[in-house]
Amino acid sequence: MKRKTDYKYLLPAVAVVALMTQVPFVLTLVFSTLRWNMSRPDIPRTFTGLGNFLYFLKIENLKDIPPFYGILWQTILIIGITLFLCSFLGFLLALLFDHPVPGINIARTLILGPFFVMSTASGVVWKTTIFNTIFGWYGVIVKALGLTPVDLVSYHPLAVIIVLFTWQWMPFFVLVLLAGLQGLDGDLLDSMRIDGVNWLQGIFFIKLPLIMNHLRVAIMLGLVFVVKEFGLILTTTAGGPGTRSYTLPYYVYMQIFSANNVGRAGALAAMTVFLTLALVNFIYRSIERRSAKYN
Repeated sequence: MKRKTDYKYLLPAVAVVALMTQVPFVLTLVFSTLRWNMSRPDIPRTFTGLGNFLYFLKIENLKDIPPFYGILWQTILIIGITLFLCSFLGFLLALLFDHPVPGINIARTLILGPFFVMSTASGVVWKTTIFNTIFGWYGVIVKALGLTPVDLVSYHPLAVIIVLFTWQWMPFFVLVLLAGLQGLDGDLLDSMRIDGVNWLQGIFFIKLPLIMNHLRVAIMLGLVFVVKEFGLILTTTAGGPGTRSYTLPYYVYMQIFSANNVGRAGALAAMTVFLTLALVNFIYRSIERRSAKYN
């Protein structure tokens, strides 16, 4: 029988988690209300309320729209396409790895490789040894075909970032979805074969609905991983050309380390957190409604 005081044993863990997560967030909210530019120590720190938020959100006229909205759209576009590709390709690879064929354990180990590589290292390797138009794999292959290579990093930065994000985080989706497939009841799968269910029907009407919770976890955690990623952007496109490959976290980074503006960086960071929470809630409710249709 559990005692009513059992929750007291959780208080130390709750206190540590709150100290490590909520206190920095509260400080970020406090900083977001200040006018604080570290490059101008002669200007005192003053309280501006929502002034830093309005700096990014306020639209004076349609010809002078703040860059925040373009960066917000780029962030949503990168996140949406990356999560779709990771979910789709991750599910296909999970289906492929869910068969006891020779060498399957080695293949499962190798597919997880990109997930454990540092983002900055991945960006440097892709930029210098693959996407380089002179001595990279891409440049060598295109020249061998008799074509003129295009500098993908300069002319198609968003596509490059999406490819790198997908390569980095798809193994996580494979890991979660494969765990869901291997946890399915063997008797159910045998009954499926006996009843004459074909391969496509078994995947889309039986297996996929049964691992929908795993897909939900993968998408929501993947969303958090992708949103906070900026190492790949820093080492490949550096946000350029201009701001064409900026995301909100990279914009926060530039505000604090380039513009030295603590207040605006705090406001951007707070808006990024709120956007992430809204997207997580939207995805959760969407998948929950879809799951309810199968029940």
